Amino acid sequence: MSLPSMILLGLLFIFPIIYSFGASFTNYRLVKGDLKFIGFENYIKAFTDATFWSSVKITLLITVGALVVEFFFAMLLSGLIVNIRKGQGILKTVYLIPMMVAPTVAGLLFRFMLNDDFGLLNVILKSLGIISSNIHWLTDSKIALISIMYVDSWAMIPFVFLLLYTGLSSVSEDVVESGKIDGANRLQIFFRIQMPIIKPTVIIALVIRFMDVFRIFDSIYVLTKGGPGKATESLSLLIYRTNWNKYNVGYASAMSYIMLVFMIIVALTIQYIGRDKDNLRRRKG
Repeated sequence: MSLPSMILLGLLFIFPIIYSFGASFTNYRLVKGDLKFIGFENYIKAFTDATFWSSVKITLLITVGALVVEFFFAMLLSGLIVNIRKGQGILKTVYLIPMMVAPTVAGLLFRFMLNDDFGLLNVILKSLGIISSNIHWLTDSKIALISIMYVDSWAMIPFVFLLLYTGLSSVSEDVVESGKIDGANRLQIFFRIQMPIIKPTVIIALVIRFMDVFRIFDSIYVLTKGGPGKATESLSLLIYRTNWNKYNVGYASAMSYIMLVFMIIVALTIQYIGRDKDNLRRRKG
């Protein structure tokens, strides 16, 4: 009775992985041409391609920037709300609203808000006298990267907040009270008592968000399409264009697997660095 489900899972998940992995060792294109096995040529081409490394650099900048912003504000919000006795439900609902908006919809919304000429943000800043001329949020190469980080952070801070808040809520009140009795203030309780206890939750949130941000595509495609020029062309967008604009399936597949291996290595490194050393010592003991 489980055979139909296994076949469906195989067709949806396993077959595409095997198919794309095999294609990465060929010169396979969507247009007509002789299909040939070329070994590691696609992988060598990627490691010697300046465009590939440029997209990796841009992706890392967006990833690091977004993660710093998301975890800073998520920790701040979760630390504040967990100590509020009344109105927690309303505040949590308000903070989770951005997470309910689809990334493409959020991208379109901010595309209008950040428009150079009639965008709402420029209008507000001008009316407050903060700026005298329009800021090119999406057409200036340096500012465009910051705009993308902001949009991604706006949409995903609620997700990180939800994980951290859940972890903080599970911390025993007795532990917190013990800290207060010992004379610790709220910041000391948060950073020296609560955060070490929910460290596994923080690591999980960090790994999930890293993998999610590193493959960012939809927000960039809607906001800038990789522009101006290639200033915001992420690795996922480069792979998309290589596959569907240049029809080079083999090379796009190779870059996809390089991206996958890199994500796995970084995720394992984060988990290794954040492992609980005290528990490991106890188990060995």
